Amino acid sequence: MKTARLRFLRSLLFTILFVLSFAALSSTNKVEASTGKLGNEFDYFSDATFRVQVGFVIFCRNGQVFRSGRTTQFVKVQPAGC
Repeated sequence: MKTARLRFLRSLLFTILFVLSFAALSSTNKVEASTGKLGNEFDYFSDATFRVQVGFVIFCRNGQVFRSGRTTQFVKVQPAGC
């Protein structure tokens, strides 16, 4: 009886965490969209010379977000092609 209750509580906790992870992902996309980033590409560079690109983030107008590499304080913004 005690083990069945413990298994039920574990599965309930897992289900709640699973659902909350999707809620966190969708709310993050809404925050990025509301800050006016849609339709722009952010290219991140290693230093102020802007020669070595270390990452990018693309915010498409349809809500898709593409990321690669890392972000730094050295960034160039240009219109995205999507």
